[in-house]
This record gives sequence, structure tokens and C-alpha cells, in this order.
Amino acid sequence: MTPPVAGAVFDLDGTLTAPGAIDFARIRERIGMRERGSILHWIEANVSDSAAVQEMHAVIHEEEDRGLERMALGDGFDALARAILARGPHLRTAICTRNSGTALEAFDALLRRSGYPPSAELFHVQLARDHHSEFLGRSIANKPSHEPAHEIVRLWGWTERFAPHVAHEHDDAVHEKLLFLGDDIDDCLAARRAGLRSGLVLHGATRGPDDPIHRAGDATYEDLDGVAAALGAVEARRE
Repeated sequence: MTPPVAGAVFDLDGTLTAPGAIDFARIRERIGMRERGSILHWIEANVSDSAAVQEMHAVIHEEEDRGLERMALGDGFDALARAILARGPHLRTAICTRNSGTALEAFDALLRRSGYPPSAELFHVQLARDHHSEFLGRSIANKPSHEPAHEIVRLWGWTERFAPHVAHEHDDAVHEKLLFLGDDIDDCLAARRAGLRSGLVLHGATRGPDDPIHRAGDATYEDLDGVAAALGAVEARRE
């Protein structure tokens, strides 16, 4: 039996929000990236000219700003919000995004316009790509690194309960009560490398049987209704 979820980490774009707001294909085309995968990591690994790097990051910011105008809540968000509020102090939550702090502000504004509590009331810790860790004394490495999950656990104040652990991505979860949810393989790898359970939120996407994400994801949810149901079921078992 899966243990009760004590902490849930959510990706933002395409997980809490509807997919497609940011046109990642357009970003890759504009910067000359022909493969899939993390755009930021590709730039870091393949582009050494500082002026070119600056131009590519400007493209990313421009496309992200366009995406903010199209940002919408993901299917099932209402059920998820109700499940989080129902769990109350029994569930810690966080957002971990490779987007900017501006995206987190836009998400908060979207929630308020839609009649929900402020984002900070639903998601107790929120990390953008430029998050500076006081513990590390530098900016954290983002997904698929283990660092975001470790930082979130520290900010939850749970390092004694869930000691930071660096794992191989093929290892079983050490902290089975912590769940990292996203729509991309890097979300699943970030979970696995930190010893957390990983969850893939599909939002209508189809993943073939040979997609490597199946080797990294511990659970699959069709939408946020599915995540909410899992959290609700957890609460029922706890009682």
C-alpha cells in the first residue's frame, strides 16, 4: 500500500497550468536547438559565446512573457485546491518551476482572479529558476537536479524527518511520503534523484510505451482531478 502523502511538489507550466501556454518548439527553433530536452541545459552545454547566451535567454524571456498572457489553470485544478485545503496542516505543498519569478506572480494573479486563495496559501514554498538558497549560499541547480527537492524540504522545516538524500534515478524512492509531480521527464528525474516518489500529470498528452518517462515515473495521473483523488484517498486512509 502506498503510504500517505505528507508533502507534494508541483511543477507549474503544463502541470498546475494548462499545457501549451509557452511555445517551447518556437523557442527551440529561434535559438537553433534541434533536439528535445531542457532548453536551459542545452544552452549551458552547447553555447560558449556570452553574447549568444544572452541573446538566447532574451528569446526565452520573450516567449515566456507571451505565455503568461495565455496562462490558464489546468484541468481539475478546482478539485486539487479543495483537496489541499481539506488536508490542511497534514500536507505541505510547493511549486518548483524552471520559469521565472514573474510566472509565479502571474499564477498568483490568475488564482485571485479565479476566486481562489492567494498562491502562497495553497503552495507553501515556491521556487523559480533564479531561486537563491541561503543554505547553499548560491542559486540552486534546477530540475533534473536533486537540489530543488532538498531545498523545498529544508524550507518546509522537515530535514530531520526527511533527511536530504542523493539517489540514482533508477533507485526506489527513499522518502515515499513525498511526491514530486510534473509533466516532463526532468520533473520525474528530479524526484528520483532526491529519493522522492514521482508523478506524471498527462493533461491529454500521450506517451508511447518506449517513452523513457515510464522508467522514471512512479504514478501517472490523467489530470489534476486524479492527483486530488489520490490526496483525498490518502486522507481517508489516515483517518
